[in-house]
Amino acid sequence: MEGKRFALVTFGCQMNVHDAERIAGILLASGWREVQPEEAEAVILLTCCVRESAEERLYGRLASLRPWKEERGILVAVGGCLAQKEGQRLLEKAPHVDLVFGTHQFPRIAELLEEAATRRICALEMNGLCLAGLPTRRREKFRAWVTITHGCDNFCSYCVVPYVRGREASRPPGEILEEVGKLVAEGAREINLLGQNVNSYRLREEGRSRFADLLRLLGREFPDVWIRFTTSHPRDFDHRIMEAIAETENVCEHVHLPVQAGSDRVLQAMNRGYLAEDYLRKVEELRRLVDGVVLTTDLMVGFPGETEEDFRRTLELVERCRFDAAFTFIYNPRPGTAASRLDDDVPREVKLQRLERLAELTRRLTAESLRRRVGRVETVMVEGQSRKDEKMWKARTRGNQLVHFPKGSEDLTGMLAMVGITSSGSWSMHGELIRVC
Repeated sequence: MEGKRFALVTFGCQMNVHDAERIAGILLASGWREVQPEEAEAVILLTCCVRESAEERLYGRLASLRPWKEERGILVAVGGCLAQKEGQRLLEKAPHVDLVFGTHQFPRIAELLEEAATRRICALEMNGLCLAGLPTRRREKFRAWVTITHGCDNFCSYCVVPYVRGREASRPPGEILEEVGKLVAEGAREINLLGQNVNSYRLREEGRSRFADLLRLLGREFPDVWIRFTTSHPRDFDHRIMEAIAETENVCEHVHLPVQAGSDRVLQAMNRGYLAEDYLRKVEELRRLVDGVVLTTDLMVGFPGETEEDFRRTLELVERCRFDAAFTFIYNPRPGTAASRLDDDVPREVKLQRLERLAELTRRLTAESLRRRVGRVETVMVEGQSRKDEKMWKARTRGNQLVHFPKGSEDLTGMLAMVGITSSGSWSMHGELIRVC
């Protein structure tokens, strides 16, 4: 299908965004051209099923593609986690979809689109995922994402990821080192290590985590490159990883450590593998070892059986941890998970009230965290022009906090700069450029 035009629409997490970069790279290497959806001959939707809202957005977008299918005969393809979960049912719900491909099938996207031009296809085999050597079309020259693990073995009771991404598998260190070296040679100044649980890197293959070793290895080999990672699981986030962050100069001082709840009873029902005091001890140790660390988290309200006392314990934990930022959301049952078999007994209005109380607390803590940085000088990576103000640069600190500062005549995109922080707001800081690094 050389010369054909494709468009990608991505829903969900950063893993999906990176998978989309690989899909685009594969198709471009196969002779396709990337265009806007209204110009495309094939529209590929890359889906998420972690939260119900992502599914609703997908089916809304699919409905909008039906007229293009009828008028122009476009190919409609759906991939990612929801495609893996729904499979043949998706073809039945949306007769204008030509191709459904699962989470292990995207390396075959060019071949699958070719086949889908003549017959409807549902490709869901989870027979291992080889990422080595796959072409990638990166959206940002200065920043790159590198998958180090894929799949998940945790089976948190509310989470569908292990069922749609498969069991956890880690890439060999040498393969990661080679990929990072290529990206740095192409101009990447920030590398983001990616996995459902980066802390258990090589655990299944070698019997113990080698994530701390990987951080130190990449830090030695690429000392001028910022290294970030996401996401961590508190159970596997250990002293060795904390020390590696503290002692490896170019590993950024930001840890996203989803706690989900502060009640031991709820944590056990979630099958999280730790108790509130375990988490609090690790936070205390992390703050002691890693100077200036920025700690962010995920928090869920309304899990089945959550009482007001359970929720109060979550508020107490948040106060004690003093998170720099938090993503808060309401529990909604995902079909096929252990929690979906529980009675979703927390009334909707109670969930909403708790969400607002929790969000009010986390907003206050975020504003306080940002306010404490006023008067400091921060090293930032410039991401580009602010979307809200074309006269301002948008940048991020090593702790992943957002900073805006006035633009000059020089294009600073992808460059490091020293910025003096002059003020802060609810979600970001403002500053003045001191110098470019």
